[in-house]
Amino acid sequence: MHGLRVAVASTMVFIASATTVSAASAADLTLLCAGAMKAPVAALLARRDARLPRVVATYATSGAIRDRLAKGERPDLVISSSEQVFFLMKQKLIDVSTRRALGETEIGVAVRGGAPVPDIATADALKATLLAARKVVIVDPTQRSSGALAIGLFKELHIDEAMQPKLLELDGGNVLEAVAKGKADLGLQQISEILPVAGVKLVGPLPGDLKRLTRYDVAMLVSTTHRAEAVALVTELSSPAAHGVIEKSGFGPAR
Repeated sequence: MHGLRVAVASTMVFIASATTVSAASAADLTLLCAGAMKAPVAALLARRDARLPRVVATYATSGAIRDRLAKGERPDLVISSSEQVFFLMKQKLIDVSTRRALGETEIGVAVRGGAPVPDIATADALKATLLAARKVVIVDPTQRSSGALAIGLFKELHIDEAMQPKLLELDGGNVLEAVAKGKADLGLQQISEILPVAGVKLVGPLPGDLKRLTRYDVAMLVSTTHRAEAVALVTELSSPAAHGVIEKSGFGPAR
C-alpha cells in the first residue's frame, strides 16, 4: 500500500436548471460524472433551460464510476476519462455513436496559498522540489487517473522509492484540502480540480515531456430509456458554447 488512504464519499448533486432538488424521478436524466469535470459540468447544468428534462448528476472518481457500473448501476449518461469510456465500450455498455470528447486537462502542482512557489520549470527542478517536500498528496492511483499518472511520473524521474514515505494517498473527495490545511507541502492533481479549491494555488503544469494529459468524454449508455433526451444532452455538453465554459475550468481542446 502506498502512503495513507482515507475513504471519502462520492458527491451527489441534483440539478434542475438552477434549482436543487432532493430526489430523482423516472422522467429525469441521470449522469455519472468524473470529479475532474465537476466544475464545468455543474456550471453547464445549472444554466440549462428549466423547460428541459431535469438532470440528476453524481460526481465520483473514475474508479468509483467503474465499480458502480460493474455492480449494475445504469445512469443515462457517463462522463469519464477516454480510457474509462473505451473500457465501457468494450463492455458494450456505451452507445459508441454518442461518444463525444469534451476536453483534456493535465496534471498540475499545487501549494498552499501564500506559500513560496517552488521551481518546477524543468525535469531536474521538479525532481528536486518533490524530493525536498515533507509530504506530497495524490489521489489513490487505483481510483483516479491523476493518481496513477503521478505514480508514473515518479517512476520516470527514478524517485518512486524515495517518494514512498512522502506520499499521502486519499480516496476521492477534495484531496487538496490536505495542502490547504498544511498536511502536505505539494499536491499533484488535474489542473481542473486544483483551480476551484480555496486555500491552494496552482504552481503550474508539469514541464516539457513530463506532461500528463487526460481526455474526458461524454457518452450515452445503451440501457437508457431516455434516448432522445440523452442524445440532446450529449449535443449540448459538446457544443461550442459549452467548450467555452469547459476551457475556463482548466481544460484544453480535446485532440
